Amino acid sequence: MKQLLVVASVIGLLACSPQGAAQDDTSFNSQHLERMGFKIEAVNDSTIAGVYEVITDQGLVYVTADGETLIGGRLYDITGSEPVNVSEASIREMRKTDIAKVSDEAIVYPAADEDYMITVFTDPTCGYCRQLHSNLDTYHDLGISVRYLAWPRSGLQGSAYQQLKTVWCSDDQQAALDAAKNDQRLTAASCDDPVDEHFALGNKFGVRGTPAIVLPSGEMLPGLVPAERLLGMLKSGQ
Repeated sequence: MKQLLVVASVIGLLACSPQGAAQDDTSFNSQHLERMGFKIEAVNDSTIAGVYEVITDQGLVYVTADGETLIGGRLYDITGSEPVNVSEASIREMRKTDIAKVSDEAIVYPAADEDYMITVFTDPTCGYCRQLHSNLDTYHDLGISVRYLAWPRSGLQGSAYQQLKTVWCSDDQQAALDAAKNDQRLTAASCDDPVDEHFALGNKFGVRGTPAIVLPSGEMLPGLVPAERLLGMLKSGQ
């Protein structure tokens, strides 16, 4: 099968310190990725001989078996009438697996009669996040529950970061998040919060802004999606 390799710069994927790699049964040489600071979570065969699909703490990359060449980007099957992104299935499974691991750290606004659960990376200073939050009843009426994870747009610093840490450390997380999204002062609170972990997860998923909505299928939608349109996408299995 002919494939199209979309090659991207790997500079933005570099981390500050190396971490150990997960054990795998393949013959993949991981030492160069480890030296660059990647934490390897899974190694699978790709659709190209001699190239492995590697799930890392910074997302999906492709690496030759000798570990000496890294290919950033996506693989496309171009044998049909339209190119097909063959990387997307693995990326969606990665998101689903990772969200399941942090689901007990989320702040959930459940629908009374739930048909679907979406996961939303949010920032209390984001206007579109506030708009989504102010219309939660509309989503709930359509059977859509909302599970929030933290993703401060300014990174691990600044007011949004501190607000999110306070929200997740509050005794009543929903009340604190409601207040933060309405510019109300929060009572300071501190704990072993998951905000840094959520932020890293969002980066791994490819979040570039908020809100970022992850569907049950693992597909990620950037930006605000009106409830009726979102319901149509959920019903279609996206």
